[in-house]
Amino acid sequence: MKHSKIKLNILLIGGLLMLFSCSIFETKKVVDPNFPSVESILTNATAVQLNELGVGLQSAMRNGILAFREVSGSIGREVYVLSSVETTWTTELLGTTNGGLSLTTGFNSSYDDFSQTRRRAEIFMRSANNSTAITEAQKNSIRGFCNTTEAYAMLSNLNMQYQNGIRISFTDLNAPGDMLKPGPFVSYTAALTEIKRLLDLGATQLSSASPAFAFPVTSGWAGYSTPATYRLFNRALAARVSMYQSDWPGVLSALSESFLNLNGPLATGPVFTFSTTSGDMINPMYQQQNTTSIPVVAQALFISDAEPGDTRVSAKVAKRTTPRALNGLIGAYDVYMYNSNISPVSIIRNEELILMYAEAQIQSGQLAQGAAALDIIRVASGLQPLAVAKPAVVGDKAMLITEMLNQRRYSLFYEGQRWFDMRRYNLLNTLPNDLPNAMVYTQMIRPFAEVQWDEKNPQ
Repeated sequence: MKHSKIKLNILLIGGLLMLFSCSIFETKKVVDPNFPSVESILTNATAVQLNELGVGLQSAMRNGILAFREVSGSIGREVYVLSSVETTWTTELLGTTNGGLSLTTGFNSSYDDFSQTRRRAEIFMRSANNSTAITEAQKNSIRGFCNTTEAYAMLSNLNMQYQNGIRISFTDLNAPGDMLKPGPFVSYTAALTEIKRLLDLGATQLSSASPAFAFPVTSGWAGYSTPATYRLFNRALAARVSMYQSDWPGVLSALSESFLNLNGPLATGPVFTFSTTSGDMINPMYQQQNTTSIPVVAQALFISDAEPGDTRVSAKVAKRTTPRALNGLIGAYDVYMYNSNISPVSIIRNEELILMYAEAQIQSGQLAQGAAALDIIRVASGLQPLAVAKPAVVGDKAMLITEMLNQRRYSLFYEGQRWFDMRRYNLLNTLPNDLPNAMVYTQMIRPFAEVQWDEKNPQ
């Protein structure tokens, strides 16, 4: 669901309105068991209320993935959104307009969604802290889940904002007017440090938690549905953060506590699930083949640059019956990664963990181990091992890094990785520009509502 650009993003009022309902025409306080007040939730939530908060947070985690992947995929030149009704996808977002992104751009909608997820996580955790309905060990299960979720949402926003930074703190929910006092923006480096701190704190809490979560866990977390196994997911995210910090020992340490399995299925990992059930949502990234309604198409080099026999190409794109042409761009291949509108979407999986392991080994000078890990991905994708296909690469660190980035390109296509990978290796200038005067942005512009807020409420 997309949210209005003009709302105060960091206040996350929308998230609260979905959690707690009230009427602007109320003249006296009435206790409604169906729509409890914020105060009652934060003061002493019941087990039923905590269950609802937990389910709601899991649902909210899915919000923002479409905008996040469409925008990052477009800037990273993986895909083009060929919309004839909203041409800014092929003008403003691709950098063909003078001045770049507009101050009020609509391409920051994922920022709203992930910010609301953060606020939901904080409300859930504080409600658990103050509840007498559950034990301390059960509270730790909720604390660990919420800190992990908040870190996931923060990292998503930080990757888009980059050197703009993000707000890393909210003030105490129990303080009057706290929702009108968001913390200041901090640098990219400081934000990564805080996200890693939250993940480490969450891992400690999960280690001290009850055997089962104190709320229902959805089917997408099968295999990670207890605090002990969910901690594996937490450590996978910690490895991703360490990768962005170029902390290679940290990557390997976190991976050793994650669900990394060099001999296991590449698809293993938690997923977001969807359904057509009333009140739920369908997979927003699913599109029918040959659609003429805002098709998302692959940038042509994804197909032509692929090594012959790479099965990831046919698994992720499908040739259109008639190429889509719009504003000077031609899309001959639809993005077709999901078979139906209820297909699950991977959050993070063993394939990415193996690629992070390979990168950390290469960057640590362990070239043979890095090459062996890349071979796991190559062979599973229908390609020959490096020693056969590219023997010169095996003992060369620079060439192995290039190979690693290429494997990430195909394994993690349209998952919000390519733009960030090329940015952290200072390779944005190598991305293709298929339109005259196009440019590749380094980061998104700070949301206009955030700028306005700080102007009117200086720290």
